[in-house]
Amino acid sequence: MGHAFVQCLQDSGFRGRLYPVNPAGGEIRGLPVYRRLSDIPGRVDYVISCIPARLTPQLVRDSAAKGARVVSFFTAGYSESGRREGREMEDELLRAARAAGVRLLGPNCLGLYCPETGLSFAADFPKDKGGVAFIAQSGGNSIYLIRTAGRRGVRFSKAVSYGNACDVSECDLMEYFITDSDTTMVAAYIEGIRDARRFRRVLQRLAAAKPVIILKGGSTPGGAVAASSHTGSLAGQDESWEGLLRQTRAIRVHDLDEMADMLVALSFPGHPRGRRVAVFGSNGGFSVLTADDFIRAGFELPQLDPPWQQRLHEAVARFSRSDAGMILKNPFDITNIASAEGLQAAMKTMADSGCFDLMVAQLSISNSGWPFVDSPFTAWPGIFVDALLAVHRETGRPTAVILHSITHPVELERFGALQQKCQSAGLPVYDSIPRAVLALDRLVRHNANHPA
Repeated sequence: MGHAFVQCLQDSGFRGRLYPVNPAGGEIRGLPVYRRLSDIPGRVDYVISCIPARLTPQLVRDSAAKGARVVSFFTAGYSESGRREGREMEDELLRAARAAGVRLLGPNCLGLYCPETGLSFAADFPKDKGGVAFIAQSGGNSIYLIRTAGRRGVRFSKAVSYGNACDVSECDLMEYFITDSDTTMVAAYIEGIRDARRFRRVLQRLAAAKPVIILKGGSTPGGAVAASSHTGSLAGQDESWEGLLRQTRAIRVHDLDEMADMLVALSFPGHPRGRRVAVFGSNGGFSVLTADDFIRAGFELPQLDPPWQQRLHEAVARFSRSDAGMILKNPFDITNIASAEGLQAAMKTMADSGCFDLMVAQLSISNSGWPFVDSPFTAWPGIFVDALLAVHRETGRPTAVILHSITHPVELERFGALQQKCQSAGLPVYDSIPRAVLALDRLVRHNANHPA
């Protein structure tokens, strides 16, 4: 694992100096390996531990002697083991750190990701920075969230996998992000907390300053047992968490994909302030399902005012021989408009009408390949997206995109290209109707609680 960390740091473009340490000495990836920490010339700022737990108190003392302020422990086998000796070793480790004036990250964690400096625990994380800070007790959850949100255009200021939190805790990290100028929103995966009163105070301040998204792990009895085995956390009653997050106006999500959806919603400009939605796109059946989901979530799907309805019919008539197979009422099915100019005219009529707070384009990738995957109709989604982006550039109307119903590997490739095109133009993209509705509902609720 020491080799893995060195490789990740090198491949991520880490801008500082790297000093591999191993009693065997030698060389790794072009770097000399030091037999002891004390052999490294000059000062050391940050130490990553991959050694056995029983040796780590001495590592803390050696790190302090080299001027290090933080030791990050990939090393596990402490309180999360559930064994008395594991808890005792964690206590000993903390005492050594306090005596040496060193802060501990973890143990049982992956540590820090900071794209600005190239500090990372996965070489494929985005290398450009953004405004999202993410903290997580789980290393695996950290990797998944950064990758899946990064693929969707979300960029991070910092991320911290902090494991058992025997020293640096979620409260310390969240308190830091209140004033961190690089961070505009914070997401957190938390299994348990040690100081409930402090956590409430810090969360209240943070949520008043920036959007905060919380995923609570161990919210069921079985999950609480797993959390105790994973990071040694006491999970707490789910009802108490629900009340706390509601009172502090933090945004609660229930899985990592919901968290990624929420980060996408918050990361892109043009947030809707109202609940009047125009749903338009392909496939009448999916239009109906999209309408159902939005209405169940408390959105409105108003119809165009009569003058604008007339304009829509006129726009369609200019570019289509017939409106057969279309739905020209909200939700709008405009699949049979074949040209970019026609699609653009229809979409702009909706956007200019003033009848809607949010434009939602839903595009069934699978439907675009009917009657077979490789058909002339496969060009239509690209034409649709180009028209949508042109209208968005011209009007600036808050717009979200749902690219869904992928049933074939070829369609997955098309999805990726369309997703990238929309994201590059500043539009949030979702890959299912229910997930889009859930994220947008939470976004509107958040905006209502935090007026501009």
